Amino acid sequence: MNTRKTRKTRQTGQSLTAAGKIHPEKWNISPQEAAFALKALGIPVKEVRKVRCLPHQVCVSFWNEQDKACSSFFSYRAFPTWQQAVEQLIATTQTIPQFEYLEQIVEYDLVQFPYPVEMADAIWDALKNRQYELLAAKRAAEIEQSLAAKPALSLAS
Repeated sequence: MNTRKTRKTRQTGQSLTAAGKIHPEKWNISPQEAAFALKALGIPVKEVRKVRCLPHQVCVSFWNEQDKACSSFFSYRAFPTWQQAVEQLIATTQTIPQFEYLEQIVEYDLVQFPYPVEMADAIWDALKNRQYELLAAKRAAEIEQSLAAKPALSLAS
């Protein structure tokens, strides 16, 4: 008896928006920032007319260089505001367990979604720098605690 093939398993995880870590639909992306991001993507833009922030993408209406009206959806990951939000999220992580959870989400996001190379590198650097900071703080606290637990040496004999 032949069995039916099931769907291939996909990598489990959540994006930064699905995990509720970043809420880009509340952002106010300016037409200037939208024009900058679209030009960085190689899209010729003469003027941005309207920017609508949706839960998982940005809708941008613009005039192209041939004076034709265009409208399309773009990932938040193309915008500088996204990078700033992710770096801020990383910088405000206070504990190692919080950081490890966030690290899994950020790594998943970097693998699953297309990022501009410079942005992905900057986010990765921020992630690793914060990891080193938290581990150094933990180690310093452990050293301080072990020194406090040792009895003071007496020099007078």
